[in-house]
Amino acid sequence: MSTRRFQRAGWLALTVLLVGLVGEGATSAIAARPRPPVVHLGSAALLAPDGGSVSVEVIARCPERSTLVDASVTVAQPQATGRASFSVPCDDLLRPVRVTIVSSGAPFTLGEAQATATVTVERGKIQQAQDSEVLDVQPSVLVQLAGTALLQGGGEAVVIAVTVACPVGAIGLDSSDVGIGQDQPGGLAAGRATYVPTCDGQPHTLTITVPTTEGLFRAGSALATTFAAVEAGGDPFLGVDQKTIQIVT
Repeated sequence: MSTRRFQRAGWLALTVLLVGLVGEGATSAIAARPRPPVVHLGSAALLAPDGGSVSVEVIARCPERSTLVDASVTVAQPQATGRASFSVPCDDLLRPVRVTIVSSGAPFTLGEAQATATVTVERGKIQQAQDSEVLDVQPSVLVQLAGTALLQGGGEAVVIAVTVACPVGAIGLDSSDVGIGQDQPGGLAAGRATYVPTCDGQPHTLTITVPTTEGLFRAGSALATTFAAVEAGGDPFLGVDQKTIQIVT
């Protein structure tokens, strides 16, 4: 090989090497470039029974080595508005967060609400992500079983208290029920009774008699389950509670 051809081959090899190094450097620079913050709002909000607050799910990301400056959700209806901050760690992971927004005016109501979520971070410069949605404000149904039930009629029934609260505008359904089951040495005792929630924003404690449909109840532990059903906008919504209770005489 002549000296000129050798020099040309050497320059070609050096050029390929430099191009590779430049390309590798560019790839590293792209990889090192921090990803932007992210925030996405869910499409629905849950209205507290008293209308004082709504809660909404957001998915947010704060990039690594960034400082979280602000993360917040604002919800507005014609008669009510509220803003709440939330926190998300700067670990570059998408994280779901449920945010509760308290009204600073009149109560929130069922229907629609305008919401905006914002995440602002700083890493040398300020970056911001924002998402806006028209939320479907749905009723939350709170229901709680008492921890004890009173034995009646020699075991043919038990009486238990159930406390229910649901927002104004929702309609209680007669498909709401309480079921009680009790394992016994001789088999299973079980029963079920229905009730209708009152949706006026206030908690109501109902005293419900649950007759047996199988076997006889006796004093001791039992499993109780309740489903409180309401309707809003043509759709059903449930509140659920389940716990081990004590049947007493």
